[in-house]
Amino acid sequence: MGKKIAGILRGELISSGFYVLLGLCLVLMPAQTVNIICKVVFGIVLAAAGLYHLSIYIRGKDSTTILDLFTGVIVLVLGGFLFFNPVIVVKLLPLLLGAFVLVDSIWKLKGSFQLRKRKRTEWQVFLFVSLIFIILGGIMMADPFVKTKISILFDGWVLVVNGASDFIFYFLLKRGLKAADKKAEEVSEEKTEQAEETVEAAEDEKTVPEEQTLEADDRSAPEEETPEEEVLEEWKD
Repeated sequence: MGKKIAGILRGELISSGFYVLLGLCLVLMPAQTVNIICKVVFGIVLAAAGLYHLSIYIRGKDSTTILDLFTGVIVLVLGGFLFFNPVIVVKLLPLLLGAFVLVDSIWKLKGSFQLRKRKRTEWQVFLFVSLIFIILGGIMMADPFVKTKISILFDGWVLVVNGASDFIFYFLLKRGLKAADKKAEEVSEEKTEQAEETVEAAEDEKTVPEEQTLEADDRSAPEEETPEEEVLEEWKD
């Protein structure tokens, strides 16, 4: 398994933990969690980003443009507005959480096709699970519930189950990719060995005719008489 894929899987493991924690907070402490998300995440963070852009413009750095002033003012005002009017964020919260689940489900869908490409049997299960969470993410974004509390509780449970399934999916996907890569390496080594044996057999076949040719030449060549043998024959005569 490549380093790039391993890094992506580790990143998804962290996001899975975040989904589980956020889901538990929404289920166990819906009012407090929503208040923190609305005021801290959307209010204070946006206001801090606006102040940062304003500070860049005021300090007059070389890279500063009028866009920093414009962005700083807009983001600062938006952060302050959301901090004092969290009801707007509450209405948008199911849409944002549903988008998280939808994106994560698409990642699981992609992982199932990775397993299918490597001929692992687990891909069918995760294809089915990813399609279920795509549907649930769509329901979260549509927000068909009348009461906000029911909507928040539903979103929380979906996040918890989605995060837990991500943990299982992470380990099975990692194991499946490793097993597939190991099998591919074994097949490659087997093909290499077969190729080497073929080359050796071809060399042996080439060597045998050469030896046979040399032996035939030796048998067909007449024996040359040495000078001593010629002298002896003349003396006998």
